[in-house]
Amino acid sequence: MQNHMKALSAATFMSLLALGCGGVGAQSGGLGAQVPTIHAMGAGRREAMPDKATIMLGVETRARNPAAAAAANADLMTAIRAALTQAGVADSSMSTARYSVHLQMGRTTSDTQYVASNMITVETWSLDEVGRLIDVGLGAGANNIGSLQYDLTDRRTIAREALADAVADARRQAEVMAEAAGGSLGDLVDLGTQPAQYQPFLAAEASFRMAASAAPTPISAGTVAVSVSVAGRWRFVPNR
Repeated sequence: MQNHMKALSAATFMSLLALGCGGVGAQSGGLGAQVPTIHAMGAGRREAMPDKATIMLGVETRARNPAAAAAANADLMTAIRAALTQAGVADSSMSTARYSVHLQMGRTTSDTQYVASNMITVETWSLDEVGRLIDVGLGAGANNIGSLQYDLTDRRTIAREALADAVADARRQAEVMAEAAGGSLGDLVDLGTQPAQYQPFLAAEASFRMAASAAPTPISAGTVAVSVSVAGRWRFVPNR
């Protein structure tokens, strides 16, 4: 009796192991019946041109006391916001991303100073205006470009397309395995996915001009991408 239980436990373990691995496994449909299944992973990726850009402009000022550093910073940031507004950026498209005042220790007491840092994000849906807006901000006093990111306003369409590609890819692989194993693919047993991985386009670091110019800073947008993976399991139908 004890040997019989050990054999049954071993068989159950092998069945569960087959279910957890890719390829052809077996689904237990009761003690007397086993239904072979095929497992497959699929991947989908879609790219699209962005329709939105987010510029992060910053101001850093230094002084011997925190109030002076903060006051100088506020004056510059006010001028930057005013210049961007005059350039056509709506107030709702500008927001503070980060603000800090901290003490920076120097080698000597005379080198010690306070640093005020203020960073704002500027959103625009006119991608051909990105270079000009950067120049406007720099010309008004910005001395730091934190980042430049291109994005999609609505990611749902590209995410659905990538998911559909991933499912189709998983099914194609399952069909190949079924045929190679001497059978065909049966009904779908289960199918699952993980949250899509979204990749906005981040402009590479560049040397932006530190003053306004008649010609805008040349900026080119790349594509954004969505990647999706799925795992599926189908019944395997042997050829009789």
